[in-house]
Amino acid sequence: MDTRLLTTFTVLARTGGFTAAAAELHLAQSTVTVHIRTLEQDLGVRLFDRLPGGALLTDAGRRLLERAEEVLDAVARLRAASAEAGAVSGRVVIGSP
Repeated sequence: MDTRLLTTFTVLARTGGFTAAAAELHLAQSTVTVHIRTLEQDLGVRLFDRLPGGALLTDAGRRLLERAEEVLDAVARLRAASAEAGAVSGRVVIGSP
């Protein structure tokens, strides 16, 4: 699963609007719509009720939100751990006949 879709999902859940989510993520509103539609198709559930005043999480969306945040937190921890390792260093010996 693409973590960009989960990021878009969590931002939309927090902002409650496709336009606001797009602005925060520096994406076009249509891209946010495609991300959410793709995620809904992948999972086989509707995650948001689209209303004139914004987007509201469905029950399935509320259940997914906590798990999505856990996954994104795990990804952030993985990136932090790899950054702590620093650059590869050591001595390289090259021999030639």
